[in-house]
Amino acid sequence: MKQLLLTTVAVFAFILIIAPANAELEIVLNQLTPQPVEPGKDLTLSVRIENENSDIDNVRFEILPDSPIKLKNENDRIIDEGRIIKYGAVAETYLLHIDPLASSGAYDIEFRARWLSDEQKRETNKTFKVMVRGMPQLMISNITINPERISPKDKFDLTFSVSNAGTGIAREIQVSAVTSNLPFVSVDADTKVIKRLNPGESVQMSYAIQVKDKTEISSYSIPIEMDYKDENGKNISSKSFAGVRVLGKAELAISDIKIEPQNPQEGDLVTVNMRIENSGTGEAKSAKVNLDAPFKGIRTAFLGKIKPDDDAPGVFTFYAEKGGDIPYSANIEFEDDLGARTVTESLNLYVRNPDKNGMAAQVLVTLPIIAGGVYYLHRRKKP
Repeated sequence: MKQLLLTTVAVFAFILIIAPANAELEIVLNQLTPQPVEPGKDLTLSVRIENENSDIDNVRFEILPDSPIKLKNENDRIIDEGRIIKYGAVAETYLLHIDPLASSGAYDIEFRARWLSDEQKRETNKTFKVMVRGMPQLMISNITINPERISPKDKFDLTFSVSNAGTGIAREIQVSAVTSNLPFVSVDADTKVIKRLNPGESVQMSYAIQVKDKTEISSYSIPIEMDYKDENGKNISSKSFAGVRVLGKAELAISDIKIEPQNPQEGDLVTVNMRIENSGTGEAKSAKVNLDAPFKGIRTAFLGKIKPDDDAPGVFTFYAEKGGDIPYSANIEFEDDLGARTVTESLNLYVRNPDKNGMAAQVLVTLPIIAGGVYYLHRRKKP
């Protein structure tokens, strides 16, 4: 048995002595970052070429990446390493770029090493996987409010674009205009769904909203919340804000009117007292009233500011130059947050004509006298 063991060892030793060394190169991955990598981003890859056997010469090292992966320095595509001694190693680092249009998935980077060993051409290949994974990023832009000027009780459309500015596909997108805890009410659905949004795509969204009555005149921010999934099914949430300014809207009208004398006649000096009330939600500024009437006198009254639920007096004096039923109008001019505005109210003034009224009075006085005389003569004729 001992003799057999010694014979076996001797045979193996002889084989090792007469057999040529297996001069193989090993390509080892040192670094691959980041992983996964997004489209449009850079990637760093470092490898080590190890020689565990005899010295080798004319080593040439080549990198062969898949098409979406670009080598940033073309001079690194083929590198002449020269001689690598036994147990020696050479390290190479590459800077790569992922095509922005690359789809998510696994891509290959192949390395090829060629060299001479014992005057024989030798070659070895090694492939490493690179994971490319896009990340969606939804953004809100082009926010518009229509109409631009809104007041309490008004309806408006909130419109904006949802865009995917990321590198991955967004799925199951829920976009909500959150009006809770705000003086607004959604007229239609406050949450809308987009099934899929590819990188670079955008969709326009519109929400009908009404301002509540008695809303404070101020600026408000409506949150726009987006919930969606990335390509791995991971939930992502983001929030933007749409600014809305609620403007004060004044509502001016005549609340009371008094005329002195109450029954004016032609030629009288007439005084008209008006009270102009603001029943709106905003302050009226630079308010004034102009009477459009066929009279000579003071026909304009300046009221200044009138706050909501307040009023102001306007006094006019003029001569009633003609009698009859005379129509006229009051033009109320003012400014509020919506701009300059005018409200017109139609009025009517009855002016007595003294000639006609005087003749009628004389007729009324004479008629009883005549009637009395006729009655007296009639009695005297009786026997």
